[in-house]
Amino acid sequence: MPLKLGNDSYCNATFSAKQKNDLLLGVGVTGTCSALCCINALAMVVYLRLYKLFVYRLAMYQVMGSLLQASAMASVLLLWDFDYDNARGNNCTFSAFILQFGMWVKLMFTIQLTFHLFCYVVFFKNFKHLEKLYITLSVAIPLLMACIPFICGYYRIAGAWCYISSREDKVNCEVNCTAEDLTPGIIEQFVLYYGPATFLLALNVLAIFIMIVVLLYRAHKYRSFDRESLLAGRDQRKEILKQLLPLIVYPIIYFTFLLFPLANRI
Repeated sequence: MPLKLGNDSYCNATFSAKQKNDLLLGVGVTGTCSALCCINALAMVVYLRLYKLFVYRLAMYQVMGSLLQASAMASVLLLWDFDYDNARGNNCTFSAFILQFGMWVKLMFTIQLTFHLFCYVVFFKNFKHLEKLYITLSVAIPLLMACIPFICGYYRIAGAWCYISSREDKVNCEVNCTAEDLTPGIIEQFVLYYGPATFLLALNVLAIFIMIVVLLYRAHKYRSFDRESLLAGRDQRKEILKQLLPLIVYPIIYFTFLLFPLANRI
C-alpha cells in the first residue's frame, strides 16, 4: 500500500532500495509468524474436535480469515530484493490480489460474527442455520472486490510493496511527481476497501454498543425478579451467551487495527 511521505509524495522513488527491502522483510516476517500461529490454532481446533460446536466454528472462521490475511502479508517476501526497473509483474499482481482478497475475507467474517452476536443478544434469535450463507458471502464478495482491479490493471507497485496503484503506468515514478498523479488509484482503494470497511465497521461499533447497553439493562432488570421466574427458560440462553460473548473481542480488535491504515489515508 502506498505510504504517505514528505512533500505529499506517494512515489516509489521516495524509498531507497534498502528501505524497501527492510519494509518488505519486516511485513513478510510478521505475516509468516502470524500465519504459523493461526495454523497452530486451527490444528488445536481439529485435534480437540471443537469444530463440532457452532460457536467454536465462528471463532475458527475468524482464525481462517486471519490466516489468509497473514498469508497475504507473508507473500510480500516474493518482492524482497525486487528489481523495480525490471518488474516481475506476475509476482506483484499475485501479492496484491491475495492482500485485497484476504482483507475482505477477514472483514466479512468479522461483520457476520457481529451480526450473529447482535441478533442473539438483542432478539434471542440464533441464526446458526445461516452458516453456509455466512461462508458463501465471505468468499464471494471478497473475490468480486479482489477481481475488479484487474479490469483497469490497478494491481501494481504501491510504495514498498504491491497493492492498488495508479491507473497510469508510473511504475518508475519520478521524484517530483505529485499525489494527484495517483488520484485514480487512491479513489480505487477507498471504493473497493477502505470506504466500505469504514461504513461496515462503524455499524459494527454501533452494534457492539447496543449489545452492551442491552446486557447491562437486562442485568439490572433481572435483579428485581424472583429466582423462579429467572430460571424458567433462561438457563439455556445464559449458557449460550457465556459461549458467544467472548467472541465480541474479535470485532473490537479488528476495528482497532484498521484505524491505523485508515487514518494514514485520511
